[in-house]
Amino acid sequence: MDNIEKLRRLYEKGYKCIRYEDENDGTFKMYFKNFEKEHIDDIQSSNMNEINQLKSYVDQN
Repeated sequence: MDNIEKLRRLYEKGYKCIRYEDENDGTFKMYFKNFEKEHIDDIQSSNMNEINQLKSYVDQN
């Protein structure tokens, strides 16, 4: 499963982005939490196109 699809599925399951950060090595990390179930998940990417798509999706939702 690619990261865009994983992001969509997380949102469908009630997760919300609680933080994202750019690492020094070029890796981008996003952290998600489902507040009802108290579960946490994350997504990592180093592909700039994918990173922009991930950020855009989060900003729109």
